[in-house]
Amino acid sequence: MTTNYIKRVEINKLWGKHDIVWNNLNPDVNILVGINGSGKTTLLRIIYAAISRDEKSIANFKFDSAQIQNQNNWHNINTTPKNKKSISSVGYADEFINNFEFISTFDVAVSDKKGLGQNESPLTNELKKIILEVGKGTNSFTEYRLRITQAIEKADEINKQISIFFSLIDRLFKNTGKKISIDYTSNRIVFNTDDKVIEIEDLSSGEKQLLLILFKVFLMDKKNYILLMDEPEISLHLGWQQDLIMTIQELNPNCQLIIATHSPSIFGKGWGDKLTFMEKLFIN
Repeated sequence: MTTNYIKRVEINKLWGKHDIVWNNLNPDVNILVGINGSGKTTLLRIIYAAISRDEKSIANFKFDSAQIQNQNNWHNINTTPKNKKSISSVGYADEFINNFEFISTFDVAVSDKKGLGQNESPLTNELKKIILEVGKGTNSFTEYRLRITQAIEKADEINKQISIFFSLIDRLFKNTGKKISIDYTSNRIVFNTDDKVIEIEDLSSGEKQLLLILFKVFLMDKKNYILLMDEPEISLHLGWQQDLIMTIQELNPNCQLIIATHSPSIFGKGWGDKLTFMEKLFIN
């Protein structure tokens, strides 16, 4: 992995009273645990707002300043919401600004209210968007497939990667009897059982949440990424929770995971050494 993962996070006067230091983050997996209300979600959202340069969101959090740092000591993103409400960079911050994702699967933001059908949930809308959206600058599964039209010589490799990805999904969905496929007539992603075709919107909320995570990680295209996830276990059955980290690493071994969770199943399969207790990050 190159130099674009987060190594240190400092937040000064969170909620007007707490200084937080999270040092020596792992380049691969970081699992943040703690009681309800301890600040796990707030910490992740401040990190995300800082690296996405979202000054509007920064201004809504109650803290004095924050620094997000990679392993080079001179490389910081400095955030001061209290007065100037500004975000400044020291060093080559763009090295890890461009490749990041935040997934909060239980309260996915509705980014396109006009595109939300009457009977569609925000989660369904977000999943359809990551699969179907097309247009300049979009990062969707449809755009990934369209790369073939732009470079025919890459067709075999693109189709191979899609085949591997679909095999992974089929493996995870094996107990449900569902298999993923592309309906080339309508250009839709569907699931097939022995006797019917299931549309994405008819899947369970847990299945949609898992697919949202899988498609977003697949579309990272094995590039260096930072992935923040807030309680990804919500609605996922136990087997999927246990295999989630391993599955993400299989899809993108170059992804730094920063996960906030309440579920021992997320870290029960050999990830205990990646745990950080939120309460231990408070230095005063």
